[in-house]
Amino acid sequence: MHPVLASLESAADSGLMPVGSSILLAVSGGADSMALLMGAAELAPRFGWRLAVGHVHHGLRGREADRDLAYVCDWARRLGLPFASRRRNARVQALRLKLSPEAGARHVRYEALHEMAEGFGFAFIATAHQLEDRIESYLLARKRRLGLLALAGPRPRRMDGVVRPLLCVSRRQILEFLAGRGVSFRRDATNGDLSLDRNRVRRALALRTQRRGPKALARLVGRVAVLESRRERLERDFELCVRPLLAAGPGAVLADAQALSSRPPELVRMALLAAALPFARPGQPPLTGREREQVVARLAEGSDFRFEAGRRIRFERRGGTLSVRLRDSNRA
Repeated sequence: MHPVLASLESAADSGLMPVGSSILLAVSGGADSMALLMGAAELAPRFGWRLAVGHVHHGLRGREADRDLAYVCDWARRLGLPFASRRRNARVQALRLKLSPEAGARHVRYEALHEMAEGFGFAFIATAHQLEDRIESYLLARKRRLGLLALAGPRPRRMDGVVRPLLCVSRRQILEFLAGRGVSFRRDATNGDLSLDRNRVRRALALRTQRRGPKALARLVGRVAVLESRRERLERDFELCVRPLLAAGPGAVLADAQALSSRPPELVRMALLAAALPFARPGQPPLTGREREQVVARLAEGSDFRFEAGRRIRFERRGGTLSVRLRDSNRA
């Protein structure tokens, strides 16, 4: 069985894409998403999947983006699958939310996909992130000196119903899969824009693999696998030992400050992120790494304090309670 089909079969067996579930396939028209579309459509009768196709037009590439939309729509029709699309202006959204072009496009994409899934009444959204995407995310996170949660790369399953069944499938295997079925795909010219961080990392990874051979990619895959395992253990510990310390209060998230400060620093960092996340601006992290470390340090000191992240989110310790809220919210 081809690796694309094997990964989708594994997703059904593991419950990542449960047997009999309703799944919106996020299809851009590129090679990865076309492999997801063709593979899922091929296996749908076997696993009882109810499929639909969703496409997001980001408003960035003019007629080329219009052709991508028409291409995906045509394939959905040929496969007999329901189709939906949404148009967004990613550039305007990025400026409005003060995001990078990449982050702005990602924000509007997931927003639109969830809107389409809700319209169909579907519980799952499948995206076509693959093996090289995992490695690129690791290299980007390492370059930006991010923590374990980012270094371990994209998760197979997100809390919001997004699943990524192709994370163990390489780009080469995807191209082989499409070629074997005579399926073409659309090419995004912006992938060659080296002003974007991910494109630079992608180009460097391709050159590295070309020079050093498949073993170079395998070594990176091994590193990411170790980090993923560490992240899974950390998240289990968080749910067992730290999540119970957080409680929703009136307009705030409250925590037992003394109990929290006694936990390992990595778990404290996760707790601060979880407590602040409800107050974050759309598409943006609630606090920077530097701000997070300042709160961790103040919490460890054991004294009362007040700290504001980004002039927006207030962390305040009073006695045994840490409260996290919007800076301008009224106190209960």
